[in-house]
Amino acid sequence: MNKKILIGVLMATILLAGCLEQPPQDEEEKFVIGALLPLTGRNGVYGQEIRNAIELALDEINSEGGINGKVFVVIYEDDQADPKTGVSGMQKLVNIDRVPVVLGSWASGVVVAAAPIAEQGKVVVMASAISPAITDAGDYIFRVQPSATFYTAKSVELLRDENLSSAAVIFVNNEFGKALKDAFVSEFEAQGGEIVAVEAYAQGDIDFRSQLTKIKEKSPEIVFIPGYQDTVEVIKQIEELGIESRILSGPPFESQSTLQKLGGIAEGVLYAYHFVSGKDTLKAIHYEEAYLQKYGVPTGGFAPLMYDATQIIANSLRKCGEDTDCIKEELHRTEYEGVTGTITFDENGDPIIQIVMKTVKNGEFVLYEGG
Repeated sequence: MNKKILIGVLMATILLAGCLEQPPQDEEEKFVIGALLPLTGRNGVYGQEIRNAIELALDEINSEGGINGKVFVVIYEDDQADPKTGVSGMQKLVNIDRVPVVLGSWASGVVVAAAPIAEQGKVVVMASAISPAITDAGDYIFRVQPSATFYTAKSVELLRDENLSSAAVIFVNNEFGKALKDAFVSEFEAQGGEIVAVEAYAQGDIDFRSQLTKIKEKSPEIVFIPGYQDTVEVIKQIEELGIESRILSGPPFESQSTLQKLGGIAEGVLYAYHFVSGKDTLKAIHYEEAYLQKYGVPTGGFAPLMYDATQIIANSLRKCGEDTDCIKEELHRTEYEGVTGTITFDENGDPIIQIVMKTVKNGEFVLYEGG
């Protein structure tokens, strides 16, 4: 009897050991990349919209077999649109998570500050940010959003067409704001316009009355506001101070949170942009319907850029695996028909995407048709 018990115990032990050595049956092989985005704080609205679009793309990619049979997964790091926080996030993704690709950031200052880490680690970055400095940020640094110079050139073209010859600028004093301010001032003056005032504020400020009072004294025909969500408070205070200038904003103006916070004050604000809702292409129709169904709100304009970027990166990963030199070369050969149109990348990793002028009319973001 004792011998039978001993044999039973030994058999149970062997079976248990065998079970412990087996991986969980529901654990799937994964292909992991990173994303660096502002997910919290005042500018978290942009990062959350972009994350939504990435997740929508991941759902579709994984439903079609993922990356060569592996489940496509993204590790998110919150940069809070802050360069120091972004550098820490990039260091984690590159040196600890060892991802081959990082999507983001949306904040120009974060991209510029974190790019050297990615370059040193030979990690491909696909940003959605506009600073001209990103053009020369490195061989592994790409972006799916055009440079600031394209936005300001389109804006100045419209202002001159409407005979607006004097402008003031109030900008957030970071990489993003300075890039748009510099490009606008240069282009506006080159086209014969007069810059009557340039005022800066720190990221995170909430009171802009001192700067706006100085601008009011100059009576500019247009006030250009390159800022993030702080643009909302700037516009409110322009209204409070009775400044009658027309308002030109930067690309972050297009956000559902902007309309919610400004209400009727948003009507007529002009801005240059890279996306128009309601395109009749199959991909655009599918994307907008899928985004609305999944999240219950219309897509923002930064989200479709990163939706396209995620699909482009997936195509490169299928061909290259984790070989980042191969991924880099594959991106340079890309010609992708996406939600935002045809996307290609030049020798600097910059995209070629059409810019249009938009405004708010009857509580909706629409193409500007003059007037």
